[in-house]
Amino acid sequence: MELEDLKRENQALKQQLDQLIKLINGFKSERFVGALDAVNQLNLFDQDTPVEEQSTEKQEVTYTRVKKQHQGRNKLPEHLPVKEIIIEPDQSVDGLVKIGQEVSETLEYTPASLVKRRTIRPKYA
Repeated sequence: MELEDLKRENQALKQQLDQLIKLINGFKSERFVGALDAVNQLNLFDQDTPVEEQSTEKQEVTYTRVKKQHQGRNKLPEHLPVKEIIIEPDQSVDGLVKIGQEVSETLEYTPASLVKRRTIRPKYA
């Protein structure tokens, strides 16, 4: 009787050890999967059912999306002093007509004051 008890206890300890090793070394998704779950799991590639018999239901889904228009940057305050920098092209502009300019404004911080820097790039044709 004592020999059978020791064999059962040995078998139970081996099973616990196998489970612990599987918990330590297995992937996270496999850590708590029991042996019975693997037997009851359906086969992904079911060979018994032909493709024609497998029914799939298609649904058409429609929705309306409201796209908000971005307002862009806020205007820089008008009360700030302006420091203008005009960048002329490196080439000679003799005989060319100015057709416009591109203006960009950035804030420049100097200790204890803010100055609006306006960069102007004339365009010639």
